[in-house]
Amino acid sequence: MAESFYGDTEASQEAFRDGWFYPGDLGEMNDEGYLFLKGRSKDMIIRGGVNIYPQEIEATLRGHPAVLEAAVVGWPSREFNEEVAAFVIRKGEVDQASLTALCRQALASYKVPREIFFVDDLPRNSSGKIVKADLVSRLSPL
Repeated sequence: MAESFYGDTEASQEAFRDGWFYPGDLGEMNDEGYLFLKGRSKDMIIRGGVNIYPQEIEATLRGHPAVLEAAVVGWPSREFNEEVAAFVIRKGEVDQASLTALCRQALASYKVPREIFFVDDLPRNSSGKIVKADLVSRLSPL
């Protein structure tokens, strides 16, 4: 049984406590006892004190027929702590205004991305997961 990450004491102290592994998954249980995953704690965006789960915004963007893939990150902001930024890979013709309108229809106003960046690919680690920290590093603080 794993008890730590090799060579990373800080991450180990955060993830392993009292014999349990805490991966940082966030979920919500409904009245019927079903668990719904909301995302990962390290991916959560805190905008003006409100928690925003990128997974919801990503799913909304992917719902557009011209969007192949989307990744949403927190954009460092002096005013709100973080703003919402989206990175989108297109598979057809779509512009920022159309995707913003889609988000305005489907999401609360504070969840609508401040900016949508169109990219050819998304940075991935060796297991194929999107490296959101690399996307954040592309953004200049607001």
